[in-house]
Amino acid sequence: MPLPQPRAGRVLRIKERPLEFSFWPMERTTRRYGLGTRVFATDAWTVIRRSAERRCIAAHRNAALALLEQGEDFYRASESGVKAAKPLLLYYCFMNLAKAFVLTCQQRHDVNNAQHGLAERLDPPPNDRELVNAYLNAFQTAPAGPLPPAGNNLNNFDELLLAISGNAVPANPHRYDLPVLLPQIVPGHRLWVEGTRGDDSERFVSVEKIEFYQEPGPKHIWLRLFVFADDLRRVGITHQDLLNRSRIGGLFREVAYNETISDRSLVCLEQLNPVTYGHRPSDEVPNLVAAVRHLLWRTVLSTPPYRKHYLYAAPPAEHPQVLPQILSIYAITYYLGSIVRYRPHHFDRILADNFGPFIEAFLNDQPKQFLYLMASEFAEKEVTKAAIV
Repeated sequence: MPLPQPRAGRVLRIKERPLEFSFWPMERTTRRYGLGTRVFATDAWTVIRRSAERRCIAAHRNAALALLEQGEDFYRASESGVKAAKPLLLYYCFMNLAKAFVLTCQQRHDVNNAQHGLAERLDPPPNDRELVNAYLNAFQTAPAGPLPPAGNNLNNFDELLLAISGNAVPANPHRYDLPVLLPQIVPGHRLWVEGTRGDDSERFVSVEKIEFYQEPGPKHIWLRLFVFADDLRRVGITHQDLLNRSRIGGLFREVAYNETISDRSLVCLEQLNPVTYGHRPSDEVPNLVAAVRHLLWRTVLSTPPYRKHYLYAAPPAEHPQVLPQILSIYAITYYLGSIVRYRPHHFDRILADNFGPFIEAFLNDQPKQFLYLMASEFAEKEVTKAAIV
């Protein structure tokens, strides 16, 4: 059956330039939306602190800044070469960042007695190997509102999930298996594939470009995502599999497209339902991005394009356990930190096992990625590491 033709339209231009895709392409000014800006920072902590000072209301600013100060100390300590304690130091850094973010975005007014909201567990014997038979129970937080009702506790994991994605933990508790969380990490993903010893294949599909489109007549805007056809063949995923497994099938469809880049054919995925705008298309651009941002993974780069985007093609059976990128990093770090704290000899076994190289890469690469991703959430801008010689 032939593919449907793409919707008639043209690339959306703002101030005579094609609008570049990012999670924050527009910024809210005092009157209307304007073009977003990218922040180059040699130290993400500076951006985070300044953002907390700007966004946090005065009554909670000192608490947020104290959490950030301690979080940065944990982070610096983790970089000092203390291998055995690194996961625990990183987890407490991430936890402090999470609590400070909840205060900064004014989701809560008090996180003083917040709990982890996660508990690590093992399947019963004989299937009780660390990591491969481990899972996390995530717990729902107190009902929404600036302060929880008396006797109800806040749970950091659920609070961060809600602040980042607008969604809460779906059950109380909800199970996240470590073998399902591990492949959700972009850097080092091929080390995870090697750790499966041929039982699984790559799941990330690189997105070559994402474009905003406009049809001025009916005042419609929408997105198009482009991936390389040979990338899908390489990882053994059909075009329909990509839509289904990456969870975008209800939002996008494949349309006919004939362009190539360096003799590589592109697959065009077009948003099914355009968004109608009023006077300015820029006012509705944030709504377009909000629909897809938690279905995309990113790597933070110090050179153009500064963010590389990916679709994660997970088996449908795993979809209930697929987390937004920041939360999967957070959850894995919690597990490793708990192992290091309570059963450090098991951490040595994990490093010596099949997924040891992946775990080492995770602890080396993900802390800085997490830091810059969180800096972007705090600043509501794309924050990237400055490439300064």
